[in-house]
Amino acid sequence: MSRKIIFFDIDGTIFCTQIGRVTDKVRECIAQARSRGHLCFIASGRPYSFIAQNIKEIGFDGYVLANGAHIKYQDKDLGMQYLDHEDVRDICRRFRQRNIQYILSTAGFSYIDRKFTGLLDFYRKCNIDFENFVHDFDEKEIFRNTLKLEAWADTQEGVDYAAGCCTKFASEIHEPRQAMEIYGKTVSKATGIQKVLEMFAIPRENSFCFGDGPNDVEMFETVGHGFAMGNGVDAVKAAAQEICPDVEQDGVAVKMRELFERHVL
Repeated sequence: MSRKIIFFDIDGTIFCTQIGRVTDKVRECIAQARSRGHLCFIASGRPYSFIAQNIKEIGFDGYVLANGAHIKYQDKDLGMQYLDHEDVRDICRRFRQRNIQYILSTAGFSYIDRKFTGLLDFYRKCNIDFENFVHDFDEKEIFRNTLKLEAWADTQEGVDYAAGCCTKFASEIHEPRQAMEIYGKTVSKATGIQKVLEMFAIPRENSFCFGDGPNDVEMFETVGHGFAMGNGVDAVKAAAQEICPDVEQDGVAVKMRELFERHVL
């Protein structure tokens, strides 16, 4: 059997928020795929510092991170696409002028002012370990190594202002419509996945993905076989080859077992 590669989104795909973990069934299927010689990658909008230990311990071969700006394989950084440091400096200056809270993420750590309690409180609900958060730092140095930012505003006016500052970046606003991801216009999960396929010389038809959110749509258009979660958004379901059961019903495990039985994986 030729080697395949599988890309997994985290939240709402393998990580079930309702129970606060990845189920044993999903873990077992990922381990089985790897035992058969296939590669298993996380593909996430999260930077590496946002990947909790309960995800890392599953034993993924690699990661496509920060919306495609960072690629890791066996703890080695294979590709990083930094944001323009002057653009990062300028948007952070504008954020501070209007009391918009923000965090700067590099390849290994995330940097946040300890006074930004709104954003920190939000992250406490997001399965993030804080061990890779740094509070004392030289911001000018971090600007040059930033892969992604996130911002937080307490009011709709603040959210609208922050969104208006992002003309040089791509951005997404997330529920509860106070948090915003900010990243490069030329990166996405799709660009990161394409680089990984090229690095390992894996043909498109041997690539698979599982996802549920808006930033997974381009990923589905890049791999050969895309599976949307039953709890996924309509755009992802429309782009998918098939729809799995919900994350709460072990949708990833259900589909992977079927692929094992059909000797696709």
